[in-house]
Amino acid sequence: MYQPDRNASRYRGGISLSVRVSLWLVFAAIIPLAITVIFSEWYTRPALIAQANTTMQNDAKTRVELIQTYLNERQLDTQTLTQVPSAQTYLHEPYGTDDPEGQKHALYSLIAGAMRDESYTNWSLFDTQGRLRLAYPHPPASHGKYLVPPVYQQTVKTGKTVISDVYFDPRSNTETVDIYSPMYSGPDSGILPPKLYLGFMRATLKLNTILAIVNGDKGNNGSGSYAFLLDKNGIRIATNDVDAQFTAIAPLSPETAQSIRDEQRYGTTNDVPVLRDNELAARLQSTQESAMFQIQPAEKNEMYQVVEQSYALLNWKYFVLSPVSTTTTLANQQLLFTGLVVLAMGVLAILVGLIAARRIATPVTASMHFLRTNSQALGALAQRQQDAAAEQIWVVDSSQVGLQSIQYYTEAIAIAAHSLSEISLTLTRQWNQLDIVRIHQALERIVLAAHYIENAAGYQRNSNVKLETALKVATQVTEQLATGATSATQAAMQLEDVVDRLRSVVGR
Repeated sequence: MYQPDRNASRYRGGISLSVRVSLWLVFAAIIPLAITVIFSEWYTRPALIAQANTTMQNDAKTRVELIQTYLNERQLDTQTLTQVPSAQTYLHEPYGTDDPEGQKHALYSLIAGAMRDESYTNWSLFDTQGRLRLAYPHPPASHGKYLVPPVYQQTVKTGKTVISDVYFDPRSNTETVDIYSPMYSGPDSGILPPKLYLGFMRATLKLNTILAIVNGDKGNNGSGSYAFLLDKNGIRIATNDVDAQFTAIAPLSPETAQSIRDEQRYGTTNDVPVLRDNELAARLQSTQESAMFQIQPAEKNEMYQVVEQSYALLNWKYFVLSPVSTTTTLANQQLLFTGLVVLAMGVLAILVGLIAARRIATPVTASMHFLRTNSQALGALAQRQQDAAAEQIWVVDSSQVGLQSIQYYTEAIAIAAHSLSEISLTLTRQWNQLDIVRIHQALERIVLAAHYIENAAGYQRNSNVKLETALKVATQVTEQLATGATSATQAAMQLEDVVDRLRSVVGR
């Protein structure tokens, strides 16, 4: 008897083929992208962060070079105008001399200086004692108690061009510096001896250009980035943060604080406010031209990437600061973009997987249905064939028994007929010779033989009935076998169709 495969039932509750194919496609699509993400985090991310840091360094270097170029050009302005013979001649005349013609020609040199840059506010000539001799377009303002602070008079006497510290005028809200350049007699001035120290020229310059350079760096290196400029004393002389303007990163020395008060450098006699930043104060004495490090600046709540660039001429330091989170923005954006690509590819792979899986699973599912139908048909066919085989055995046994009975009763009838023939022949031949007793005996034997033949005929009829029944059963078995053959043919055709469908799936 046919028994179904019980092990097949173990798979009925598993994951469907369409889901498995979809998962395979998802894994096939995501694994390369996952490798890309890992590679990006391991290799590309540090490179992108390094690129962002390099951009900050280049930005700081470029802006310091712009500041340096601008101030160098302004120094050349004063150094060039100190070579004008009429200015040298006028400055060599004794203090208080009334020489309108010499003064007019000397004034031309100051006017020429004012025309070199619109940021100039004043040009002045001072003698060796620091006394004002000539000014354009108006007399210069004093710095606190000094018209010219002694430190600059002493420096310029050594033959050096010097740029002063920054001054702030709260009335005009402007920042300025003074450029001092010594004046010596030249070969065309007619002054003997040549190269005689005559005094110095001073140009007062507004720092609008430099402030624009610094202010232009706000947000230039990402959201939250800013920049500021420290002077040699650690005072923020240019910054994107208005509240931090003219604040010191550390307490000033008593001498420096006194000098600032005496000169009223920032428009008052008050002490410079301190917005302490110990990390930057520690770097104030550094001689490095450039450096990069991370700190948490004053009044900030997160770590910043800092680029430091020095301006050796004035011992100024330019700092560009950007939040570390902003520095890594490009790398984070790439990671986010890659993640979105992975997600999109995953969704696309799922959709494609479902469509492909349906196309694959449909013939497989139909084939499973046909196989299940064929399995049931073959099971029923096997059951019918087993029943037919049992009936066939019974038919054979019954036929053999019926045939044996027919043979036996045929033989018995033949013997009984032969006996009747002999008795009849004897009676015919010896009728006149036989007495009544022997005649009666012969007749009794004839009667007995007739009864025997009658009984044998009855048994033979029964055997014939049984044999007829066996033949009918044999006919039914034959019909069942023919039906089974038809079912087997149909099952074979369905199996051939299943094979064709599966071949269409695998492509072979």
